[in-house]
Amino acid sequence: MPRKKTKIIIDTNLWISFLIGLKTSSAIRNILTDQTVCIVMTERLEKEIMAVATRPKFSRYFDPNACHQLLSFLRQRSDNYLIHKIPQRCRDPKDDYLLELAQVSDADILVTGDKDLLDLRTFGICKILTLAEFKNLFL
Repeated sequence: MPRKKTKIIIDTNLWISFLIGLKTSSAIRNILTDQTVCIVMTERLEKEIMAVATRPKFSRYFDPNACHQLLSFLRQRSDNYLIHKIPQRCRDPKDDYLLELAQVSDADILVTGDKDLLDLRTFGICKILTLAEFKNLFL
């Protein structure tokens, strides 16, 4: 019987680090190529990645086409979920959509560097981990 795929949400800050090529790159690359992992996305996360990636301060780190290529790849590799109502659940209301995505998708893990989310530690069945914690447990 095939093993259940682990559903993972990766926050924008880690996608930007991946595009820049920071030390997180190899861990994210491992997640992207691991067939036992299901990457969870929503349109709002895509838009946030694009909005952050196109900020002028990042233009010296990577070509904007890299972001388009990443999003194109993610559209093919990810399971995309619709989220509608986004109740307030976090200290930072801008992060609430990620918690709603975790709930709607039944995500197992939310990987982030955001302290407001990390302080929660869990949300329903979803563990909220740093990339380092995720690497230690799963990679």
